[in-house]
Amino acid sequence: MQFSVDKKILLSHIQKVSKVSPARLTMPILNSILFEVKDNQLTLRSSDIEITMNTILPVKGIENGSIALPTRIIFDIVNEAEEGDLIITSDTEGSSTLKTGKGVFEIMGRPGDEFPTLPKITNFNDVEIENSTLRRMIQKTIIAVSKDELKPALMGMLLQIRKNELRTIATDGHRLVCMIRKDFHNEEYEGEVIIPVKFLNLLLGYLDSEGTTLLSISENHIKVELDSTVIFSRIIDEHFPDYESVIPKDNDRIINADVNSLLATLRRVIIFANKTTHQISLSLSKKGSKISTTNQESGTSADEEIDIEYIGDDMVVGYNAEYLKEILRNIDTNNVVMKLKSIISACLILPDEQQENEDFTMLLMPIRLNE
Repeated sequence: MQFSVDKKILLSHIQKVSKVSPARLTMPILNSILFEVKDNQLTLRSSDIEITMNTILPVKGIENGSIALPTRIIFDIVNEAEEGDLIITSDTEGSSTLKTGKGVFEIMGRPGDEFPTLPKITNFNDVEIENSTLRRMIQKTIIAVSKDELKPALMGMLLQIRKNELRTIATDGHRLVCMIRKDFHNEEYEGEVIIPVKFLNLLLGYLDSEGTTLLSISENHIKVELDSTVIFSRIIDEHFPDYESVIPKDNDRIINADVNSLLATLRRVIIFANKTTHQISLSLSKKGSKISTTNQESGTSADEEIDIEYIGDDMVVGYNAEYLKEILRNIDTNNVVMKLKSIISACLILPDEQQENEDFTMLLMPIRLNE
């Protein structure tokens, strides 16, 4: 294999595919990027088995062929190479050479045919979504995706596709986010899939422009084609919990608060909270409300009054301050509405005004307060 290519063009494509490289290696070759030349076209491929990314760029092809080169080394040398054209040559055994205007660099790779092949997928169902809609729905929902590997069904975002409605849902058992768009129309396909969070983060990098994105969904995979780049991902084959049954309908204790003011109080109080539990107490009363915390390990405490409107009986309820802070930062409006029922039931958290054609709901479970 041999080709020449401009350094900047190659670097930008290596940066794209390197984001797929696995954090933990299950196969040594996954720590590499596949380079495959055919005529004047170079295909780069990276995979962690669950997700595969392909990107294509024009080059001056001299000899067709393929090689898998170590991701870290090829990224570093291309990044540091002088501006101008690079020439990369390899043999069938995996030995390769990168030449710049002044330097020659030997890199040991692996034969290209050892790299995992692209998944063979048929029977895709296509769903077209506005970029701005998809970006907003992912960004708002992704905060609640679980990191717990013992709960694989929660390690992704549930995408529900209906004829006149699009939903994204995520929960980690402590928080839940549900975003509904009512201005979505799709006559071809109805269904639902759990999409891994890594695929979502990769996809977000391509949704800044105007236009639409076509998601192709099969029984086990999801694919998206973005100009010269294609991303494949396995779908999480698990049963997502019945989220609708846990969204409370009769919470009658109501808080209306300024988001920035409440966040400012939280940021001050959390300084003194336990660094593991992040426990704070929310004391609610028509006579006055406050946020407090006591850290028995460090002997510190904090107590600050909050200026809110509250309707309901007096109560003291505990929350994880980090979760509450992240949820409040997910609110776009100046004011937030929090609906509570008891010290053991979920708190419903909403913007005080929903955007047009949108229904945005978040839940936060309370925690038991230390005596």
